Amino acid sequence: MSSAVRKEDVRFLEFALSRVAMAAGASQTHADYIAQAICFAHLQGKLNQGLGVYEVLDLSIKSGILDMSSTPEVVDEDAAWAVVDGHRSSGYYALNVMADVAIEKAKKSGIAIVFGGNHNDAGSFASYVYKAWQQDMMAFSSNNTPPLAAPFGGRHNMLSCPPFDSIAPSGSEPPIWASLKFAEFYDADISEAVLQNKPMQGEWCIDPETGETTDDPTAYARPYPGYGRVWGYACGGQIETPRTYALNLWNEALSAIINPLGITANQISDTDDYQRALTEGAEVTATVGGSYYICINPSAFGPIAAVKARSDDFIAAVKSTEPRPGQRIRIPGETAFNNLQKGENMVDVLVNHWEPFFDYIAGQYDLSEESLRQEFTSIKLNG
Repeated sequence: MSSAVRKEDVRFLEFALSRVAMAAGASQTHADYIAQAICFAHLQGKLNQGLGVYEVLDLSIKSGILDMSSTPEVVDEDAAWAVVDGHRSSGYYALNVMADVAIEKAKKSGIAIVFGGNHNDAGSFASYVYKAWQQDMMAFSSNNTPPLAAPFGGRHNMLSCPPFDSIAPSGSEPPIWASLKFAEFYDADISEAVLQNKPMQGEWCIDPETGETTDDPTAYARPYPGYGRVWGYACGGQIETPRTYALNLWNEALSAIINPLGITANQISDTDDYQRALTEGAEVTATVGGSYYICINPSAFGPIAAVKARSDDFIAAVKSTEPRPGQRIRIPGETAFNNLQKGENMVDVLVNHWEPFFDYIAGQYDLSEESLRQEFTSIKLNG
């Protein structure tokens, strides 16, 4: 492979993603939510949550667990909380509904939590919490996943590798923004390491027989035909520190245990099950067992200008501290935030995600990169 990444106009990516999602049965609203969230990840520079993550939706459609035509619904609520049933839709749709409900409730109550369930993958959670930042609010959100990580000290996968995002209001300085996962790796890290012929970032692959660890996932990788990001793997996934382990379990409690619609990670189908669903038609669960979105409205407790000023003063002080030799003071999410504020259109895309989407997935609907570019250009010229 000559190059790991390629440059592309994010506006074309958003059009292509929305167009393919609609071909798969999504409404315009649903398709746009999918496209916007995936392209948001590209603008952040989170390439493993970019174009290739659509493969999870394609896999879910083929497995019969994702209904692209359904609409998430608020099934229970009070002044400061709600429960959203995804009705087997994608998490991209469900989390946008959850975010909007939580933000509106927090405007009145100061704080609100919305639980979600019965939905599938939601990709990166950055775009959902960013909605709160745009309203001068704080939010944090996540879901659980299929079992992709072993308990600390264990060798077999039973825990999620959950995405997590949290953001707080800010003024002229970048916001305090956490955008991370509560385990060391997931399937995309396996496929990228094998396809790029490079080691993992740590000895995180646990041999299920011996319990030994390695940074070479080659022997454990289980490719899905046609996909470049979504692979299975036969090894355990090591959680490196007790801190990450504790956060992983805490997130499981919030996303699935206290969630009235929640299903814990150990009850979700694993990567072997999804491969059997493709090859043998085996029945599998949705790819998410539960989710949450918490929104806090600081203006309910005092002037929002003071909140922004405190954030800016704090971040400025952190950035002004003296760095160690050869180091610089970095603020989590700063680069991504700056990219978003610049309004850049050209983004990086992983090469091993490109062809599976345009040749394999889009091709199922008689679409191609060429036809989508022609359609995109035509709309631009006539719009």
